[in-house]
Amino acid sequence: MFTHSAVAKHFNRGLAVLAACVAVLASTVCGLELSAQSQTPAASTATAAPTVLAAPIQTPSFDVISVKPNKSSIGARGLIVTEFTADGFRGVNVPVHTLLLEAYGLHEGESFGEPAWAVSEVFDIEAKVAGPDVAAFTKLDSNQREAMLRQILVERFNMTAHNEIRELPVYALSVTKGGPKLKESAIDPSVPASARRGGGVRMSMGMISANECTIPYFLSMLSRQLGRTILDRTGLTGNYDFTLRWSPDNGATTSSNAPDGSQSDSLPSIFTVVQEQLGLKLESTKAPADVLVVDHIEHPSQN
Repeated sequence: MFTHSAVAKHFNRGLAVLAACVAVLASTVCGLELSAQSQTPAASTATAAPTVLAAPIQTPSFDVISVKPNKSSIGARGLIVTEFTADGFRGVNVPVHTLLLEAYGLHEGESFGEPAWAVSEVFDIEAKVAGPDVAAFTKLDSNQREAMLRQILVERFNMTAHNEIRELPVYALSVTKGGPKLKESAIDPSVPASARRGGGVRMSMGMISANECTIPYFLSMLSRQLGRTILDRTGLTGNYDFTLRWSPDNGATTSSNAPDGSQSDSLPSIFTVVQEQLGLKLESTKAPADVLVVDHIEHPSQN
């Protein structure tokens, strides 16, 4: 028979033993958690592969820039040549306006504030990078090389400019209800892509002849003749061959003869030609565009 004091004594001793067991169990669990936490990063570190980042390509600058007025072609529509060489850039008969469009990746109609001479006067340009920069120059893509032309405008023509968003009149090109009539280029599948010469465009006022040409490239050329940006809403992604001849609008030519010698008045408009021969439709519309506004530009300094 247990007295009240004996029961209380045994009960208190039981509580003490239970508390000790709980403390030991909690310590064991915590120890296991800490051990697992300390081992997890080590295991992760041991299995993770190191990340190797490629060094960014440094865009070089031109070391020498020569700009000379081309007096032989003023007032004439001479052939414009712009090309990148192994160590720089060469331009023949180039208006500043054309140089600006290439340097900033603009379509016709996306630049404002240029003086009249920036379109009418032409220049011969030669720019070269320094010898140690040739290797880096050869690794640049076309967009990076074209951006280097901005140096010519800033240093030799003392140009300053800024960007704005403006709503502009543009053309939109889409497929007609009857579907496209474009002829896909016959590309030899045995020739690897790296060995192909690529597409090309021959262009004069009122004429475009395209070979293995994409729609975006065709529109970039056509926009220079029409004086507006042309939005591509065709969804066409192939390469195509075609030749278009049309009557230039707004007195674009100084002669009534088309490039092939025929009377331009007898030729249809570009809108009719594109729809009848290509199965595409050019429509006038408006769209917001990122444009370049020239704040200041002057004739080039002496070499």
